[in-house]
Amino acid sequence: MKWRILWRHGAEQITTPREMETVLQEEWDKITIEEINHEIVKLPDIMIRCIAANSGNKFQS
Repeated sequence: MKWRILWRHGAEQITTPREMETVLQEEWDKITIEEINHEIVKLPDIMIRCIAANSGNKFQS
């Protein structure tokens, strides 16, 4: 969600909770099942890397 909002809004500021709610809902509605499946497939590797880092998460997947 974070990259979607940053990509969509760039330097535009979201200044109210209502604006944030609207943006989040709009972006949530755009997520496809393919995108969800793509992220789910990465989970086993992420868990292995997390355990190897003693539960840290300072890596990019």
